[in-house]
Amino acid sequence: MSSGCESICDKCPAICCHYITIEIDKPSGKRQHDDVRWYLLHEGITLLIEKGRYMIKAPTPCRELTPENRCGIYEKRPKTCRDYSTDNCDYHSEVGDWETEYVEIESPEEYDAYRESKKRKKKLKKKKADTN
Repeated sequence: MSSGCESICDKCPAICCHYITIEIDKPSGKRQHDDVRWYLLHEGITLLIEKGRYMIKAPTPCRELTPENRCGIYEKRPKTCRDYSTDNCDYHSEVGDWETEYVEIESPEEYDAYRESKKRKKKLKKKKADTN
């Protein structure tokens, strides 16, 4: 383990090991938006939107997480875990010293409000471009 990870991971309750994310296509039609609303009707499901990427977040701890919040299969851990960087790890957002670059949506109502906000911003941007 690198020294940078050791210092952060020693303090962290293994936040990244308590959920999975599954990337989905960016919703483009009414049916796809309705599917996202359906996902969000399920307890614990969150929609993450980061730089145009849409991901479903599901809370579920890793089976190999030890009681000390360490990886029980560190030397054999999956590539996803090996590729994970402490540069953007969840610990930073939990302690408040990291500006999140994603939107986290937990209900169909929040999703509808997000979509409406994006529509308003798009209209304002178009209006501004038309006046220039």
